[in-house]
Amino acid sequence: MTSAMDMPRARGLEARNVVMSYSGVTVLKGVSIAVEPGEVVGLVGHNGAGKSTLMRVIAGAIRPDSGTVTVDGAGATFASPIEALDAGIATVYQELSLLPNLTVMQNVFLGSEKTRGGFLSRETMRRETRALLGRFGLDLDPDENVGILPVATRQLLEIAVATHRDARYLMLDEPTTSLEGKQVDQLLDIVRSLAADGIGIILVDHKLEELYAVASRIVALVDGEVRIDAKVADIGRDEVVAAIAGDEAVELLRRRDRVPRASDPDAAVTIEITGLRTDALTSVDLRARAGRVLGIYGLVGSGRTELLRTLVGLDPVRAGSVRLFGSLYSPRSPDAARRSGVVYLTEERKVDGIVPQLDSSVNAMLPVLRRAYVRGLLSRRALRTQAAVYMDRLKVRGDRSGPIASLSGGNQQKVLLARVLAQEPHVLLLDEPTKGVDLGVKADIHEMIRQLAHREGLTVVLVSSEEEEICDVSDDVIVMSNGATDGSLLDPHTLTPASLRHAAWAAA
Repeated sequence: MTSAMDMPRARGLEARNVVMSYSGVTVLKGVSIAVEPGEVVGLVGHNGAGKSTLMRVIAGAIRPDSGTVTVDGAGATFASPIEALDAGIATVYQELSLLPNLTVMQNVFLGSEKTRGGFLSRETMRRETRALLGRFGLDLDPDENVGILPVATRQLLEIAVATHRDARYLMLDEPTTSLEGKQVDQLLDIVRSLAADGIGIILVDHKLEELYAVASRIVALVDGEVRIDAKVADIGRDEVVAAIAGDEAVELLRRRDRVPRASDPDAAVTIEITGLRTDALTSVDLRARAGRVLGIYGLVGSGRTELLRTLVGLDPVRAGSVRLFGSLYSPRSPDAARRSGVVYLTEERKVDGIVPQLDSSVNAMLPVLRRAYVRGLLSRRALRTQAAVYMDRLKVRGDRSGPIASLSGGNQQKVLLARVLAQEPHVLLLDEPTKGVDLGVKADIHEMIRQLAHREGLTVVLVSSEEEEICDVSDDVIVMSNGATDGSLLDPHTLTPASLRHAAWAAA
């Protein structure tokens, strides 16, 4: 199904037959991709498929072993991203690059400051900055520091800055990862608007519903090769998933292995929260039951993450009560929570999840390293053997003996999930467990969550900003808003992503 491009395009950005290797491992195997002015191309693939490497080649961040990049029919060899930007190619990576110690205006004009008579023309730059912000729906003061802005706002600002630099082609790497609800819709509207203005866009995204909403063409990379290059109208989502992750992943994504409703008298209440208040939570009431997945959804600032942090002993309780298996529960640390059977998976894998330079076995067993002690000393053999039990279950791929930072993001996430399993929890608190992972890994994680709840009887509390994930995986759903929830349960069988989003907006 791969498209053949025999002649360079007179208009458009094109990478042709790109080959790239690292340490003898070929990451890109003759990849070709093209985008025309005003076109949105959705680029999708599993973690480690080569998407980021391809973007870096096009952006001038790395030189390929072979292959060419052309801009409007002319060959282009970029020695740096600055040269690519001068040629009209801007890239917005998942790891944002705005300078937090500078103002909004300074970031917009960094390297292209306006001057008059040898002095900075601040009023001209402020005026142009306001006009740019208005176009992107950003209500910001040009003179406020970027560092104080929410991540979601910085994501939109980064795209605005890229277009301000006269970009004719724009590459966006997972731009909605930190966004949700109205923000996602706003960004997709911006993508459509930019395309309507003639900007060619390559959009990397794991969420097919977003790609199908804005892209005219889908390109799927699998193991460094183009597996699909087709018009959106000509290829179904299941075909894309199957190409990337195999037919088994399609089946997992379709599966609805559910247990009876929460009103079932046999489903014991394991967590009961009444009138809970903290510095971030105003009034939380809820019940979570054994053998069920409780999905918690809400907009940014709703208190979802803060609730999990409180339950694991990271944020102090100011008022109200929490009962665990019928007894009052007030842990002072994650270790105390673990001893009570409550284990937490953080949202920020790179910030407070992995220890980058340690290997996968150590990362997986960090909270329970003492299990691998022999005569008072850590046994590497025992450590690897015990860690392998959990990592094999989660199908962790890659070099487990090297630093975990060398693994793909999806496999790093699997190692953190292995760490969760190694702690043998009774209550599992998952904060964005599939953030930034590919479709195949997401299917594996969803299946693991269902098995832990439905087959092993764990209580699983799932926080996610993805409406489809909440609807697909949860048995019961609660919507949080402004640090509060009254404990009312929604039936995921009756929900759609749109209705769930509407419920969150209505509650805000």
